[in-house]
Amino acid sequence: MKKIFITIFILTILFILYGFYINPKQLRVKEQTIESDKLTLGYNNLKIVHFSDLLLGSPTTTDDLDKISIKINEANPDIIFFTGDLIKSNTKLTEEDSEKLIDFLKNLSCNLYKYAIIGDNDQQDIENYKTILTKGDFQLLDNEYTYLFYKDLHPIKIIGITDPNDISKLYSNEEGIEPIYNIAITHQPDNLINLDKEKIDLYLAGHSEGGRINVPFIGRIIKKEGSKTYYESYYKVENTDVYISNGIGTEGSGFRIFNTPTINVYKLKSQK
Repeated sequence: MKKIFITIFILTILFILYGFYINPKQLRVKEQTIESDKLTLGYNNLKIVHFSDLLLGSPTTTDDLDKISIKINEANPDIIFFTGDLIKSNTKLTEEDSEKLIDFLKNLSCNLYKYAIIGDNDQQDIENYKTILTKGDFQLLDNEYTYLFYKDLHPIKIIGITDPNDISKLYSNEEGIEPIYNIAITHQPDNLINLDKEKIDLYLAGHSEGGRINVPFIGRIIKKEGSKTYYESYYKVENTDVYISNGIGTEGSGFRIFNTPTINVYKLKSQK
């Protein structure tokens, strides 16, 4: 009986140490190929890096930024998307911390453009967030859209969603430009519930942290507000391919188990 107790005690300690200090610091690059018959050959092999929920503060610190940037840059992306939550809530940044964040974002290299949207934690100091993004060479899409022309006269439309209840203009075609493919980026995956899936081909989000705690045979047991419906890494919802990043940082106490932080790399492929 004593041996059983000691064994359980040791396993519990190892489980706690793994959840607080090992799993949250493991970072995996996850690659997917996204195929569509809407994409022209000009967009073949366009590479997108998607990262989310840096949540600088704990367990992610400024000491981790170099490791993260190396992994992103090694992917040699054409486009970089950041889907929100740069700084953990209630984290007080020093001037040095802010400069390190700016340098981190600026040093992320891509062949074309870098885009970001607003997460719930970013709202707490939105002006500072915008300043850091701008100095880091990221374009903020705050309920705004832009067009990507790449080796083709027909563009991809990129839609940044902050408030899903006020996006009628995002479906508009005021410029008279007809995109062949629509990519929507947002923070909370459940924003998809209020969107027109017929008008979104690829949907990228974060926030869920993959459920944070993944118990074998049971599944993901922490479903945050805003990711109670969509929290797994992939869904096919009507015509929309939905990819959700596990994020890099972790909210709350920083405990994460059997749920490795990810940087997502997507390669587009034309089926024409």
